Amino acid sequence: MTRPWTSVLAGAVAGTALLLTAAPALADTSARTPAEPPHPRERVVAEVLPAVTYIETRSDAVVRERGTGREIGAVSVTGSCSGVVVSNDGHIATAGHCVHPDDIRNSMARDLAARLEARGVGPRDRLYAFILIRYEFQGRTPGTPIDRTVTAVRADSAGTETRMPARIVDAEPNRRGDVALLDVDGTDLPAATLAPAGELTPGTPVTSVGYPADRDRALDPSTAPSWKDGTVSSVQTRSGIPFVEVSAAMAPGMSGGPAVDGRGRVIGLNSMGLGESGSFNFVAPTSTLRTMLDRHGVRTEPGAVDLAYRAGLDHRITGENADAVAAFRETLRLRPDHGSAQEQLRLAEAAYATDGDVSERRATAWGIAGGAFLLLLLVGTVVTVVVVRRRRRGTGPGAGPMPPMDPPTGPIPPATWPYGPPPQGTYPRAPQPPVVSPFGPAAPTPEVPPSRADTVC
Repeated sequence: MTRPWTSVLAGAVAGTALLLTAAPALADTSARTPAEPPHPRERVVAEVLPAVTYIETRSDAVVRERGTGREIGAVSVTGSCSGVVVSNDGHIATAGHCVHPDDIRNSMARDLAARLEARGVGPRDRLYAFILIRYEFQGRTPGTPIDRTVTAVRADSAGTETRMPARIVDAEPNRRGDVALLDVDGTDLPAATLAPAGELTPGTPVTSVGYPADRDRALDPSTAPSWKDGTVSSVQTRSGIPFVEVSAAMAPGMSGGPAVDGRGRVIGLNSMGLGESGSFNFVAPTSTLRTMLDRHGVRTEPGAVDLAYRAGLDHRITGENADAVAAFRETLRLRPDHGSAQEQLRLAEAAYATDGDVSERRATAWGIAGGAFLLLLLVGTVVTVVVVRRRRRGTGPGAGPMPPMDPPTGPIPPATWPYGPPPQGTYPRAPQPPVVSPFGPAAPTPEVPPSRADTVC
C-alpha cells in the first residue's frame, strides 16, 4: 500500500520542479546584473575626471650672450598644459616639456625668433638656430636656471575650481622621456589609478584627456577637459626610450594629460604630435613615470576617499542606488569639497527615487518565489491526500486491485462479522494438522434415542 508521506514527498518534488521552471522569470532582474560590472564610458569619465588638472606655467629669463655674459634683454612666456594627480598626498604627473628648462629655453628661442622675423630681421628657422648658439636663457642671477612658476588647477564635473601652487619635484625633457612630477599641498586628493606594468599591444583602446588651448581660444573658457578616443597603433623608441603611438587626437594644451585604457587606468601621459595636423600622436608610457615615482618614493595606492568614491560608482552601474548613496556620502564625509562625489550623489539619489534599488527588487522577487514554492508545496500535499483517501475507498483514479495483505492476528472486530455475535477466539495463523491420539482411534459415541418430551407428534 502506498504510504501517505511518500506521496507528500512526491508532491513536494513536483512543486519544486515547477518552481525551478518559473524561477528565471521571477529572478530576471538579478540575472541581468553581471558579477563584475563593466566599465562603460560614463564610469571611466566619472573615475578619471576628479584627478585631471589644468597646468598654468609662467617662465621668466634673462638673455645673456655666451662667453661674455652680456645681457641682451629679458623674455617671458606663459603656457598651459594638462596633468593628472597620481597620489593622494598631492603628487601630479605632467609632460616634461611643460616645465623642464631645456624645453622652456627652446620655446623662448622660438618665440624670440618669431618676433625678429616679424620685424624683418630674417627667416624664423635661421634666427632660431642662431639664438640657441649665441645666447643663454638664465635666471635673474647669472648661472641660475630660468625662473618658473607653476599652478595646478583642479576642476571637476560640478564646476568647482581650485588653484594650487605647485613645486617641481623632477622633470625629464622631451628627448629623454617627457615626464615631470609636481607636488602640491593637500591630503586625500582624488587620484587616478596607474595601469599595471606590461607591454601595450596594438588595438588596445585608449582615451586621451586634456585641455586643448585652441578650443579655449576659439570658445568660452571651459573647466571640462576633452576626451579623445583611439587605439594603440605601435610602440616606438626615441634614443632608446619608449613612446607609444596612438590614434587618439591631441592638441596643444593636452600635453601631460592622462591617456587611459577602457577601465580608466592611466597607461601614459600625452606627449607630442608629429606631422601636419598631428597625424602621429605619442604618449609617454607609465614605465617612464614609474621610474620617477620610485626614485622619489611616491606611493600610488588608492586612499580612503578613492575607495569610497569608486565603490559608489560601481554601485551606480549595477543599480544598487541605496549603496551608491551611502558610498558617496562617505566620500563627502572624508572630503567635503569633492565636487564629482557631490554630482554623483545627486544622480544616485535621483535614481533611487525613480527606480529604487536592485537589491530591494531582488529581495521582492525572492519573496514571490518563496511564496510560489509554498503554494505549490501545499497544492501537491492536498492532491496527494485526496489520492490516498480515494485509493483506500476503492474509488477514484487510484482505485484498483489492492496488494496482498497479511491476515490479522488480533481479536475479530465486531463490525466485520455479518452473521450475528462474533464467536470468541482469534483467527488462526495457518491451517493446523489433525490431532492423532497416541492410544489409537477413539471409540464411537453410542447413539442415544431422543426422549419422549423431545419427540414431535
